[in-house]
Amino acid sequence: MQDAQEVTTRAVSNAEDEFRDFAYIVSHDLSGPVRSIVGFSQLLTETIDKLPNEEDRLHLELVLESGHKLNEMIQGLLVFSRLNTVPRNPETVDLEITLARVHMELQSLIDMTKTQLTYPRMPEVVADAGRMFSLFYFIIENSIKFRRRDTAPDIRVFIDERATEWEFCITDNGIGIDPMFYDDVFRPLRKLHTDEAYPGVGMGLTLARKIVIQHGGDIHIEASPSGGTAVVFTLSKTGPAKS
Repeated sequence: MQDAQEVTTRAVSNAEDEFRDFAYIVSHDLSGPVRSIVGFSQLLTETIDKLPNEEDRLHLELVLESGHKLNEMIQGLLVFSRLNTVPRNPETVDLEITLARVHMELQSLIDMTKTQLTYPRMPEVVADAGRMFSLFYFIIENSIKFRRRDTAPDIRVFIDERATEWEFCITDNGIGIDPMFYDDVFRPLRKLHTDEAYPGVGMGLTLARKIVIQHGGDIHIEASPSGGTAVVFTLSKTGPAKS
């Protein structure tokens, strides 16, 4: 009985933490691009009767850039929301096929960056097939994105079989993450770098974490042997326990 109460308390606490994150995002992170759109739009309306000049074009570019970023942020939040609302469809998933699909989907990016992606024979798990694809896609895409400028990405998947679960470790030789930010990278829209350095809105690992938790697993960050990042997570062999 006590264990059940602890699980319930932890679930409520997690839900409250996610709500606080969402409230902060809406009130702070999303307001920045909106302020830019409004501010530069006002500047453009003040000169609408004049011939376009270089400054006007710059303002318009900034409006469009902020609009695109806001759209990316909103789309990321929509995916996050759907993970909470769209029912899971557990089935036997061959992760060998999942990784092959991820590799195919990222093929152009892999070719462009000369990425080396290696993984052993992948096991089968009971899970939602679509979410398994998203889980590996988000983590591997992240590893490619945060690569060292002068080094081709080397991404490796390791597996450890346990009695009731599989542990996966996806390592890279990228720029790495300061240990003080290991928890922050799982929060929605938390970025450690500027858009100029590394574009994106900071949702990949947030979504990966949500998927792992929904499947009864755990996920955390470590430093990889090559100085990059290692994302370690577990998946049950028989699927998450029914609530």
